[in-house]
Amino acid sequence: MALALNDPIVTDQAEWRKLALAVLKGADFETVLTSKTADGLRIEPLYAKADGYSPIIGRASGAAWSILQRMDNPDAAQANAQALSDLENGATGLTLVFENAIGSHGFGLPAKADFIEEALRGVYLDAGIDIVLDCGPRGRDAAHAFADACKALGFPPNTIRVRFGLNPVGTGARIGALHGDGPAVAKNVSTAVNDLLSQGFSGPFIAADGRVVHAAGGSEAQELAFTLSSAVFYLRALEASGLSLDEARGMIEFRLATDADQFLSIAKHRALRRLWASVENQCGLAPKPLFLSSETASRMMTRQDSHMNLLRAGMGCFAAAVGGADAITVLPFTTALGLPDPFARRLARNTQLVLLEEAHLAKVSDPVAGAGVYEALTDALVTEAWQQFRQIESEGGIVASLKDGHIQSRIAEVCAERIKALAEKKSLLIGVNAFKAPVTTPVETLAPTPPLQNPIAPMFTPLTPVRLAEAFEAEHVAEGSAQ
Repeated sequence: MALALNDPIVTDQAEWRKLALAVLKGADFETVLTSKTADGLRIEPLYAKADGYSPIIGRASGAAWSILQRMDNPDAAQANAQALSDLENGATGLTLVFENAIGSHGFGLPAKADFIEEALRGVYLDAGIDIVLDCGPRGRDAAHAFADACKALGFPPNTIRVRFGLNPVGTGARIGALHGDGPAVAKNVSTAVNDLLSQGFSGPFIAADGRVVHAAGGSEAQELAFTLSSAVFYLRALEASGLSLDEARGMIEFRLATDADQFLSIAKHRALRRLWASVENQCGLAPKPLFLSSETASRMMTRQDSHMNLLRAGMGCFAAAVGGADAITVLPFTTALGLPDPFARRLARNTQLVLLEEAHLAKVSDPVAGAGVYEALTDALVTEAWQQFRQIESEGGIVASLKDGHIQSRIAEVCAERIKALAEKKSLLIGVNAFKAPVTTPVETLAPTPPLQNPIAPMFTPLTPVRLAEAFEAEHVAEGSAQ
């Protein structure tokens, strides 16, 4: 609907709808101009300004987020060289990704102190950089390996900014196994936290991590509900171990995935802060800003026309930054193909540097506050995620719900609908089911991604990661072979 320079500006929604219907020429308004999310939340074509909303308090206004780079190379010398290069060229933190962690994607570090010591040699751990652990199923082993490596390298615990990322619920969901029932899991994680506290580390020690749900194809509200229920489980465990609720909440950080759906990713990050503030209020605590890390989503990555992943990752990074993430990790664009080489790692790092230093996305706190679409989606996600959180709690809590398969079955339904929508082209994945490149530029990796394997036999249904493009890529390969 083109407007001439002298056309009046339409500010009345009823009048706008009348003009829109005229342009549609009989096409159905609902079908063409409205849509629904995986949670069934309605997205309108036009929103008015949202009155009465205040910015959501998160990352301090003007404060930069932490630019994290992954350490997942199973060769200690190579991992060390990559880490030093990243820190010398703009990264402000490192994520130590251990074997079989939620974010491992086929590679990862062994939980061995001598390996970690070699991989971190020459890194000034006391220089204010952020160190993050993405632990595997044996998180305590990873935590102890890191602690022992710090001691060997001569860095006292109170000089290191480290988030240990203990997450038995999330990693247990990923592999389909937990060490005991709910009370046993709670006791194990609280024991690990108190052990690290006694060594002089200050935390946070535990990660309430929704990435496992996102990677399995779940919805935004499912990811939020899983994260919130995990955090409440850990909060109860730490309180039972003797910590006050105020101390316990400071031991927990939060992790989400961010993808190319800008609207929903921004709203999801904002919604989590409101959801946790509600929990704090109900615990009798004055809300404090939580620490939120975000990683660009693995499920949106493609093998075909993999350079398109640069755009997807850029949009995901933008959404996390605007949504108020305190730390962001961008997956290299070749992650779906194998272990990224220095070029792919540099582009991942520079994606953040451009958005931070040139686009100045950190200059304003909660820049979407008061914008109709973002406030509406945030409200809707808060309501839906809270209902799903209550459902998990009614099923006996996060551990019981996982063991009984309730969470997994709901996520599987959503994932199946996503793949069906792609097959029917009701949803588009550029380069996969739309605008396929006739020839794709080959890319280099250090090693191909190995087949997905579970480290142990599952005791219940695992939340297996999916790439939404995978089935369509297989069809493409079959078509090429036939020709």
